[in-house]
Amino acid sequence: MQRYLYLSLVLILPTLVSAQTSFRSGRFLHHSTGQNIWGPNGSSTSIPAQMQQYNAAHGYTGSNAVSMAEQGWPLNPWENEWERWHRIFKNADPNANIQPILDNNRIVVIKSCFPSSAITGIGQPSDTATPKAKTIYNYKWHWRNIVNEMRQRPQNYFVIWTNAPLGAASTNATAAFRAKEFCTWAKDTLAMGLDPQFGSFPPNVYVFDYFRKIADANGFAPVSLCVSPTDNHPNAAATALIAPQFVNEIFDAAIIYEQGGPILEVSPQQQTVPSNIEHFDYQVTSNTNWVASSDQPWCSVTPQASGNATMTAVFGANTTQTRVVHITTMASGTEPVVVTLTQEGPSDKVLNIHSLLIEGLYVGNGQMRACLDENGYKFGSSVADVIVIQLRNKNNYNQIEFEASQIQLSLDGSTSVNIPNGLTDSYYLTIKHRNSIEITTAQPVSFSSSTVNYSFNHPTKVYGNQLLLQDEHYLLYSGDINQDGAVDTSDFTNLDNRSSNFAIGYLSEDINGDGIVDVADFTVVDNNAARFIGKITP
Repeated sequence: MQRYLYLSLVLILPTLVSAQTSFRSGRFLHHSTGQNIWGPNGSSTSIPAQMQQYNAAHGYTGSNAVSMAEQGWPLNPWENEWERWHRIFKNADPNANIQPILDNNRIVVIKSCFPSSAITGIGQPSDTATPKAKTIYNYKWHWRNIVNEMRQRPQNYFVIWTNAPLGAASTNATAAFRAKEFCTWAKDTLAMGLDPQFGSFPPNVYVFDYFRKIADANGFAPVSLCVSPTDNHPNAAATALIAPQFVNEIFDAAIIYEQGGPILEVSPQQQTVPSNIEHFDYQVTSNTNWVASSDQPWCSVTPQASGNATMTAVFGANTTQTRVVHITTMASGTEPVVVTLTQEGPSDKVLNIHSLLIEGLYVGNGQMRACLDENGYKFGSSVADVIVIQLRNKNNYNQIEFEASQIQLSLDGSTSVNIPNGLTDSYYLTIKHRNSIEITTAQPVSFSSSTVNYSFNHPTKVYGNQLLLQDEHYLLYSGDINQDGAVDTSDFTNLDNRSSNFAIGYLSEDINGDGIVDVADFTVVDNNAARFIGKITP
């Protein structure tokens, strides 16, 4: 007999353990505003009518059907502001014992009425010594305590309404704005688990944002949704607007809790895309409503959706440096999910230089010859010579941030060079040539863009106006053979020695680039030495 009893318990126990608690019925605790929304209130619909439609749409019958009863509560006195709800949930109100209601209803909906929107100020911590003071600080304190008490009863599913807005004839702009500010915090910060004092939001609580469903952009209840300009109670139009949302939002959320609670997952967690990619799709796995936001103005995301969906991040092509955005997705009752997207910048910036003409190689009409060595063209028939390009610190000219050497210069004085993408500041641009005077831009050049253009087509473009005018074109002074920053007797000595030995080839002493060091090279050096030409730098 004992063995049979034991076997029976073993068979029954798993069934009891796995039995699922149903959250399909409840109680709506309200005053006059809630009674009007319950309807029909002159409307063609009501909350009971909407529950019938909800059950039909979902095929819910019998014990699976949703239902709710309404009750004017709390009474004695007829007052339901947040301070009183705080006392009720702390079991500190002798005239309003909520325990029987909680024990007999799976879903419990609470709300306050219009007086709660007559907020007097932002408030401060000392306000809690006067709990009935209608400040935002106190209201947040009340809500944190109320919701925390709700958290302690996972056997119930709670819905807490945000404030009922007041009409313009019943309040002022400042109070209306404060009511809006508080209700926005309740839905977008507290309910999303973003309040630093409260932390994660309990999965058995849902915030029904009545305020924003009714109020206009300034926080006033519009006359079109009120009984009259001086009576803020919701009219038939408000019933038709709110009743369907009440039923769909509350029962959807309660059934999600019944099935294990809200879920929110976003993948991938981290993603890197090339600079030319302009959007990326994330996969959101959820069983509830969710909202998403970007922390960077250059990236926008799908603002909100429900259930499993694609969240698209749109950001455009990147023409600057590598950039990073954090995208936060939130759903009430879950932890916020933050994913990171990194968009690479262009692999390199491009610096385009124009009108960089070298005196010794200049043949007229904005063109230079291609330099020669003993075998012919040194770099090809379309290359005048090679130069060195430097980017120097705008605050400390002696600090070289980047240098590129052996950069080929075209016959028309143009060239291009790749600059590391990380160089995004403004820099002095310095040009060096094997036997010319070094020049620097007149001002630091911005490298914030992916393409930088600079033309040496006028003395004002060069520090110290250090360019030579010849047939309406401006040239770099040549003749600094030993690259000491001046054209002087030391350059003559080098030139004279090479010339005496009939030197040929690609040599610094070959000023005109014809591959031979001879008397033709002396003229440039002689003229510029007489002018006392030397480099001028910042």
